[in-house]
Amino acid sequence: MKKFRESLKRRKTKPHLRESVANNCTSEPEVDGMGGPIWDGVSKGNAAKNDKKPGKKPNVEQCRRWQESLENVLHDPKGEAHFLRFLKKEFCSENFEFWKDVKQLKKKKPEGEKLKKDVKIIYDEYIGDSASKQINVNGKLKVAIRDTIDEPYIEMFDDAQKFVIQLMRDGPYRRFIDEDNLQEILKGHG
Repeated sequence: MKKFRESLKRRKTKPHLRESVANNCTSEPEVDGMGGPIWDGVSKGNAAKNDKKPGKKPNVEQCRRWQESLENVLHDPKGEAHFLRFLKKEFCSENFEFWKDVKQLKKKKPEGEKLKKDVKIIYDEYIGDSASKQINVNGKLKVAIRDTIDEPYIEMFDDAQKFVIQLMRDGPYRRFIDEDNLQEILKGHG
């Protein structure tokens, strides 16, 4: 594991995937105290029109965008599909699945009993003590969410969603954008 981490630190990007795509971004992201982008998982993406359908192989430009930020991966249907496939291979898809379920909850905007039901499903699947896909959030956050289950609101998972985005950004995302992995994806093997 130590050698793997060291190899990531030494990683050099290949010229054909190195070009910046900053001018393709739709807006500047809001940043947290550590300079990382804050993202709610609901705002519109910056995938090009012809990139919207999650086909098998992305193009080189999409892979370049993916290297720019985790948000670019998550805004692109092909990026989402390949990232989820990658996470499943690494046995760590629960953070992504939680993020996606919360994103869907926000998109549906349920109210009343439907909101209570949907929130309870997410809580039971990802946060509760006997959750089948338990995400790794701190105890304080778990308690705060548990305490709002009876009177839920649509943004109650925001902090947990930001937390799992940061976990994915710091771990699996870095491995996902590794040159060897992206080359396999471009070949149709990823």
